[in-house]
Amino acid sequence: MVKDMTSKMISIRDDIYKNLKKLKNPNESFSELLERLIKNQKKDPLKHFGIANNLSDDILDEFEITIKEGKKKDAIISYSKFSEIWGD
Repeated sequence: MVKDMTSKMISIRDDIYKNLKKLKNPNESFSELLERLIKNQKKDPLKHFGIANNLSDDILDEFEITIKEGKKKDAIISYSKFSEIWGD
């Protein structure tokens, strides 16, 4: 889907172009490929671990939500302990 017809020319090395071309789906533009890669990068909290390669976006979203909720709970517990020790 073309969202904006404005375009920019960028220069990339031949090896990078070849790698991108391998990643590109048959009916996908390079812009769509880059958009997909950027989106997936943001969604993949386990990108450095091999198990993440086989997880669905739903599972990754759920994992990300769980991490955020855990951080909130940790912050509340830390604040509570701090207040308990040092007072309000």
